[in-house]
Amino acid sequence: MNKDDGDKVFSVWNKENTIYQPKKKELLLEIIDHIASLFAVGSFYYFVLNFENITMDYVHEGVMDTLGIEPKDFTMKKIFEKMHPEDLASMNEKETLVFDFFFNTIPKEDFFIYKSVYIMRIKHADGAYRTILHQASVFTASDDGKIEQSLCVHIDITHLNIPINHNISFISTKKPSFHYAKSSGSYAIVAKDSHGLKNMSFKDVFSKREKEIIELLAQGMTFKETANRLFISPHTINTHKRNILSKSGCKNTAELIAKYYVNGLFFNNR
Repeated sequence: MNKDDGDKVFSVWNKENTIYQPKKKELLLEIIDHIASLFAVGSFYYFVLNFENITMDYVHEGVMDTLGIEPKDFTMKKIFEKMHPEDLASMNEKETLVFDFFFNTIPKEDFFIYKSVYIMRIKHADGAYRTILHQASVFTASDDGKIEQSLCVHIDITHLNIPINHNISFISTKKPSFHYAKSSGSYAIVAKDSHGLKNMSFKDVFSKREKEIIELLAQGMTFKETANRLFISPHTINTHKRNILSKSGCKNTAELIAKYYVNGLFFNNR
């Protein structure tokens, strides 16, 4: 870990989100667990980060399976120690953009309808890096209008072999979604979905069976394994494959699942 890069992130949080009027709320773990389950399938964990003192208010036990770290040992310092140096070096810019978005781009009343999304690599206890899809949403806001608690969900998407980038998106199903990419040393908006999450139609066009197939593919199964799990023939699964790719506008399965993850199109609540 480059200590300077980690310190830069803490500096951003302290400078942009200093809380003077905290609003103490009891954690409702049942609600947190339900919300987190809508973000992810497969190997994942989540945690509630308290910005008042940069501590964890809660860490899900899935962190042990995903990263080999005991929940009691999981801290922001530990994340920075395990994060890939290239990803850690860009974290302060990403988090600066996050606070700029929430404090200067959207009105305060929209705090709770956006989530920030980007990819990072974190080293497992076995020494291998896992590609993690980071999704964060505001869980509570302080009385002085700052982000007090953030619900963060980390999904292991290593099996998708998605190219690493330092892009960041702000996704909403109710308002325009924003997508930023790093260019010439700084972040610039590259796309804006003018009608909320434009890919909601991507979710809605699939049949119940197609949604089941997509969820299994997202967990790393092949089409053949998916056919066996659902007790359907190779011919039927090939038909579903053609229909799914056609409806999604994707060229292959990797693109489909990448879109599925990055845009938060999970069907747990179908």
